Amino acid sequence: MTIAPGTTAFYDRWAVAGEEAPRSAMSRHFESAFAPGARVLDVGCGKGRDIVALLDMGFDAFGVEPNDAMRAQALARDARLRGRVEAAALPALGQPFGGGFDGVACSAVLMHVPDDALPASLAALSAVLRPRARLLMAVPEMLPELLADGRDPDGRAFTNHATPRVEQLLVDLGFALLRHDEIPTPQTDTRWRVMLFER
Repeated sequence: MTIAPGTTAFYDRWAVAGEEAPRSAMSRHFESAFAPGARVLDVGCGKGRDIVALLDMGFDAFGVEPNDAMRAQALARDARLRGRVEAAALPALGQPFGGGFDGVACSAVLMHVPDDALPASLAALSAVLRPRARLLMAVPEMLPELLADGRDPDGRAFTNHATPRVEQLLVDLGFALLRHDEIPTPQTDTRWRVMLFER
């Protein structure tokens, strides 16, 4: 998938000036979502904070990130990430690091996937997983009135994917929903949901 220019421009800026908490809200779910020592792929790993968190927790973690500037920040963040981060984007994810993962973490990514590419993107996430693997994702929903022509106020491509549709597409791929929680956040314009699936 070609990344929209406005999305690339935002993340080029975010790589340098964007401020993040040391750990993501989703990282608190890692130890309950994945088996100890599991091989986990972070899809859309950004500046690498979730890969670092996964490694710190004892997981064999890898990541893919399409934005060059964000990927460079990830590689500069922690020497352990060398050889563990490469370029890839949904839906043409392929088989990074040989595939066969026990788990996938995917946070703040699906909103950049247009509606017509959602089935192929979820199928791509499924394809990198071995049997009886788990998929953990955090999906945002922004107030519709803030979106214009498929873009958010920052100019990023942004689609609100209805969580029942996401769930049904994954059920059709052989997954079962294990957990569906809302992440408390100080933001009033965006709701975040964490979903854990197992196949």
